[in-house]
Amino acid sequence: MPAPTDDILSVLRQHWGHSAFRPGQEDIIRAVLAGHDALALLPTGGGKSICFQVPALSRDGLCLVISPLIALMKDQVENLRKRGIKAEAVYAGMSHRDIDQTLDNCVYGPVKFLYVSPERLLTEMFRARVGRMKVQLIAVDEAHCLSQWGYDFRPPYLQIAALRELLPGVPVLALTATATEEVRRDIREKLQFGPTGQTFQKSFLRPNLSYSVQHTEDKLRRLVEVLQGVGPNKTSVVYARTRKQTEDAAAWLQQHGLKAAAYHAGLPPEQRTRVQQDWTQDKTRIVVATNAFGMGIDKPDVRCVVHLDAPDSLEAYYQEAGRAGRDEQYAFAVLLWAPNDGDEMRRRTLQAHPPLDVVKRVYQALANYSGTATGGGEMVAFDFDLQQFAQTYRLKPLDVHNAMRTLEREGLVQLNEAVFNPAKVFIPIDARDLYRFQVDNARHDQLIKAVLRLYGGEVFSSFQSISEGALAQHLRWSTTEVRKALEFLHRSGIVQFQPRHESPQAMFTTPRKDADRLPLNVPALEAGRERALRKTESVIGYATGTRCRQQLLLEYFGELDSPPCRICDPCLAEKRRQRASESAGDLRQKVLKVLRSTPRTPRELLAGFAPAQAETLTVLLRDLVDTGALRYHANGQLGVASA
Repeated sequence: MPAPTDDILSVLRQHWGHSAFRPGQEDIIRAVLAGHDALALLPTGGGKSICFQVPALSRDGLCLVISPLIALMKDQVENLRKRGIKAEAVYAGMSHRDIDQTLDNCVYGPVKFLYVSPERLLTEMFRARVGRMKVQLIAVDEAHCLSQWGYDFRPPYLQIAALRELLPGVPVLALTATATEEVRRDIREKLQFGPTGQTFQKSFLRPNLSYSVQHTEDKLRRLVEVLQGVGPNKTSVVYARTRKQTEDAAAWLQQHGLKAAAYHAGLPPEQRTRVQQDWTQDKTRIVVATNAFGMGIDKPDVRCVVHLDAPDSLEAYYQEAGRAGRDEQYAFAVLLWAPNDGDEMRRRTLQAHPPLDVVKRVYQALANYSGTATGGGEMVAFDFDLQQFAQTYRLKPLDVHNAMRTLEREGLVQLNEAVFNPAKVFIPIDARDLYRFQVDNARHDQLIKAVLRLYGGEVFSSFQSISEGALAQHLRWSTTEVRKALEFLHRSGIVQFQPRHESPQAMFTTPRKDADRLPLNVPALEAGRERALRKTESVIGYATGTRCRQQLLLEYFGELDSPPCRICDPCLAEKRRQRASESAGDLRQKVLKVLRSTPRTPRELLAGFAPAQAETLTVLLRDLVDTGALRYHANGQLGVASA
């Protein structure tokens, strides 16, 4: 039986202190409690987590939450524990023993929420335990990751359907902030919604958020102007595409007297934590970050979100921009746009969908690299160092990355996350101190020279991803020797070394094929590339369009009848044009009235109006003469033509 409204309201009051649900939340909660599958689309800051936390606390049993980001999982678990609610998480980097103990707690203890990443769902350890847990609800966060038609497709999410076979009869609640109708259909299908499955959608309208696009060739200069205009003491987020951009922009803002800090995955964990805490506590007002920053962070008073570069889709832009103004107070979302940004976006989109010959070449190289014969190697994992692999086969690392992602989507290979999270090195001392150390330590001098030769001087300014295998190959050392030497340099304070949490591995998920006859779904790959290009063109159209920005966004998500927002840059420009037109009309009537009674020279006429109106008045007089409304007399005076 569904919980009565009074019961779910009492849960909300007890744990969150709210006296009422936000619009749409109660309907979603009641559908889940009635045992229906549900897809909930709520804008960023719309209270998605309440929609599964309240029903889970209204009944016995555990809620299994599937989430893609470790930082978001940790944050939500910590927030639940602060409220006295027992919650656990299983994620990459935990020891086998810790995972084992956590899963036991969920089987035998009073745990209400278990957060897991999709990659962990069908591990042998998890499968053996989940059927013994009293799971009453499966919540799928960031559900758009299920859909190949979406902007952030992640193949491991497809494992969730298999999870439903282990937990028959347990309802699924899928949650996302952004999804087109095509993506919504795909989510319901991939999650095998039952016949009573429901979709709940709140309007994507954000009436308090002013969207604008500022065209500029000097983004950093304009960034300072935007943030100073909003107010240097206002909380803001600046999104950049690369780690280096975050650091360069943060340094630039600091030089101009703004309290800013960089945030990206290459920073040490303790530094990331400190930056995030300083920002949430208003010690740092501006964070310049890559796009993962802000997910799951409850900071409602962000007044401005600025993008130095446009994301690859309007879904991503809407979600990131929507982190401003969650307190429903006036806020700004600003996209900085340079003349060549559109062409650069198209180039990146095509790069992400490599030609078939590149995909086949990488597949063949992978077979050679792993020593896998045709017909063998199915589900046999092998170490895979992406940078070393690219160097060995003279491939561009970006081509390898994109081709491997294509092969993964096609179900031909599988990679663990460590492939894309290699070891990192940063040199915190200056070049003179480093040189003195090298002179006194000949063996470590070789390694330091190799690091500088392969990865350049940027290791002095920020953490850089390195390949232990490539360094070993360059030095003719073993990988173990390289790692031990880096650990020694770390202990000595010469470098800061972040080792990998686990070994990067790949495997063929089917018997290894002949690369020339690789069973690629060519129509699907081509359709995927065309979809990505359409998404790119939608972003370019938004950035270069002259219509209401909010209307453009809402139309993209299927809301076709929304009125102009009146607060975006095209709407404000239209207001100015209307005011100017009204002002010009009033001025025209005044001029005609004066000249009907007494013809005057232009100089005499100008003397009777405010100096600020001189330029507008001069243009108006020329126009009135050209159209025949006024004419010059022989003495040089202007008069009304009909007089």
